[in-house]
Amino acid sequence: MKSIYQAAHGVDAHMVRALLEQAGIPAQVRGEYLQGALGELPVNGMVTVWVAEADAAQAREMVARWEQSVPEQGSGEDDRIEPHPETPPARQGGRATAIVAALLLVPVLWWALSRLAG
Repeated sequence: MKSIYQAAHGVDAHMVRALLEQAGIPAQVRGEYLQGALGELPVNGMVTVWVAEADAAQAREMVARWEQSVPEQGSGEDDRIEPHPETPPARQGGRATAIVAALLLVPVLWWALSRLAG
């Protein structure tokens, strides 16, 4: 087995694995569970796609063609997401909302503590 692709994350690796398997090349994703062990740390280079040595050259060629066909993120102005015209604007909470919430919460907490105290 040979490593033919180092993915940025598990989803990327599984996309490449699916591409290869559609072409009849069996592939495995290795290292995807290392993401959970490292938490929020980046795991670049740890998630890899492996194929049989006999299929490595063809698989690398397919991956190279696939990478050329995928546009880079953030490459144009069309990447901006405009808000939907029917979406109401977000409400701004303020000090009044916090005061009302506190006034409603105090009696509930008083009741709960008095029940616990007995």
